[in-house]
Amino acid sequence: MAVRVLSESGEDMGLTSGFFLDVVIAAVIALPLVTILLWSRLRGPRVLRQAQRLVMIALCQGTAVLLAALMINNSYQLYTSWSDLFGNDGPSGQILAAKPASQTSAQARSVDRPLPNAALFHADPSMPGEVHVQITGAQSKVSGDVVVWLPPEYSQRQYAHTEFPVIQLLSGYPGSPASWFRSLKVASALETEIQRQAARPVILVSAAINVDPPHNPDCSDIPGGPQVATWLAHDVHDLINTSFRTVTDRSGWGLMGYSEGGLCASKLLLQYPGEFAAAVSMSGDDHPDGDLLKPGTIAYYENSPLWLLQHRPAPNVALLLTGTLQDGSTAAEADAMSQAAKAPTVVERMISARGGHNGGVWKAAEPPTLDWLTAHLGQPKKSGVPAVPNLSPVTGAGGAAGAWARG
Repeated sequence: MAVRVLSESGEDMGLTSGFFLDVVIAAVIALPLVTILLWSRLRGPRVLRQAQRLVMIALCQGTAVLLAALMINNSYQLYTSWSDLFGNDGPSGQILAAKPASQTSAQARSVDRPLPNAALFHADPSMPGEVHVQITGAQSKVSGDVVVWLPPEYSQRQYAHTEFPVIQLLSGYPGSPASWFRSLKVASALETEIQRQAARPVILVSAAINVDPPHNPDCSDIPGGPQVATWLAHDVHDLINTSFRTVTDRSGWGLMGYSEGGLCASKLLLQYPGEFAAAVSMSGDDHPDGDLLKPGTIAYYENSPLWLLQHRPAPNVALLLTGTLQDGSTAAEADAMSQAAKAPTVVERMISARGGHNGGVWKAAEPPTLDWLTAHLGQPKKSGVPAVPNLSPVTGAGGAAGAWARG
């Protein structure tokens, strides 16, 4: 289902424009020549001549450093304009699409069930609401960190028997599970939206995706390699569902990722519609770009969101793609995925006019995307809730506690 999108208008040329880059290149070439020509021709007292020479040297070095920074920036599309660099990109684009017909209240259904693995998690005194653990997945055999943020409502008396929806957060590459909480401040953004009654209380879960350094597995089950998709879609699910009061039904689970994590959010949603109901991809590609999945192979295609939309049966899921017109091919790939979607799959877009591939853009998009995603996470059905195995602490190969396995 293709959906049109409104984006803010306006141009803000600067960091990535060809003219600005040409000026810097010319300065890098010209300033050393000028320095050589003027070096012995400077007039005035000795101290003044030395000061002038230091200024010329500093200008040569400064323009060389600026050129290197521009080349890196333009390669990765980190900042696309001066307003982007200084965090003044303007408002995010508007999401123009109908929300699902079935809307639910702020609270999920109230039931009690055992939580045998809650004791595995340890609190972080410096970060209120966060608990964490290092585990080894029973199915995937992948080891990694898992950080969980519990909304204030989780510990309030009126919510004591309430199950909460879950948003699984996916970092970029390179990145860590803590990136969402330290750099992007997602918990603070969510609390603000909950206080505004624009978002519902949910549990935030961030598990490691870069589990095979220096390789980038694209959150995929690599043939003969790490089974990262299984780790994220099954092992982390089992751990969280047996540790916290969560909505175990697929309708209560969503995904949200930025950059590489955006690709992961899109493809995991399409690959595992029995586990997730909705996802947000911030500046994510429509195909893998890591070093373990080779273009032209079956594994590559099976982990490409665009290919999945084009060639696999359409699941009943909702996907929101965000990005900017200045961030490389992000907007074009979002258009392609939207056009490839077939009912009942819903693909919506939120594209802004300005901004690069960086944390400032993603932080600005957090409020509307959190509102959208929590609205798409509903109550579990009366029947069909999958049985979740009990997990028990085990000792990993290195002897460290905190691994877990099926009981």
